[in-house]
Amino acid sequence: MAESVLITGSAGFVGRALAARVRAEGLRCLGVGRTPRDELGYHAIDLAEEAGSLTELLSRERPSLIYHLAGGPGGGARGIFASNVTTTLHLFQAVQAVPGYQPRVLVAGSAAEYGELGAEPISEDARERPVGEYGVAKLASTRLALLARRRGLPVGVLRFFNIMGPGMPGSLAPARFSRESLALAAAGGGCLTVGDLTPVRDYVDVADVVDALWTLGQREPEEEILNVCSGQPVRMGALLEEILRQVGVRVEVRTAANLLRGPGDVPVSVGDTRRLERVWGRRISFDLSRSVARLLESLRAR
Repeated sequence: MAESVLITGSAGFVGRALAARVRAEGLRCLGVGRTPRDELGYHAIDLAEEAGSLTELLSRERPSLIYHLAGGPGGGARGIFASNVTTTLHLFQAVQAVPGYQPRVLVAGSAAEYGELGAEPISEDARERPVGEYGVAKLASTRLALLARRRGLPVGVLRFFNIMGPGMPGSLAPARFSRESLALAAAGGGCLTVGDLTPVRDYVDVADVVDALWTLGQREPEEEILNVCSGQPVRMGALLEEILRQVGVRVEVRTAANLLRGPGDVPVSVGDTRRLERVWGRRISFDLSRSVARLLESLRAR
């Protein structure tokens, strides 16, 4: 039987892309998610509710590598903590319930854990100061992962900055800007309503994220936490300008008060890449034009 890899949140944005990579590498991919899907190797298990079903799956399949990608920023405070903290707790309870089982585990963290730390690139050693429920929940998930590591499990946390690319959630700025710009182009122009365009973010293409996940998963995690980032600041206004340029549409851009900064937003979030470069041996270079082109191509193909 071929070696197997398990992905929680395998139906999500990054999960789908990673599952395709795992299969392309010739390994068996076991997917876990809340919603039933007619897909080979997929198991409908709600980790926010219980750990027993996952324990049974792990006992039977014993995957050598687990990617914990389940979770997200939606669902209100209760949903955020259930999908990000409770799922992580149940994952490690399930792993620890299988006698003699020591898989490598990579847990998805988030730049939201850092919060508002100024304009300088943020290193993994920075003291976290999350400013919203999602950041607090992801930090709690990280703490659970590091607790499992201190108990002897080979665990690492990858703190993703802003990921973009084909298949990204439509609610995120790059996808929303792109979708609405394409619609306005088809209509011959119009008005595009946006929020604050001054924030600066560190974008990473989903293809680079999958490369990092795959490569770093091939050995025991060397570091407790690694930023997965490009270190390249991108102003939200510049992102919108590039999308409009590639779509080839002239629009009126209006700012709406209800789309301005929310409680979890920060003005600048850029990561320090040095630890990732040392461990991985390469640097992620984000090409805004290329990533926007890939995103637009995927939306046009729908």
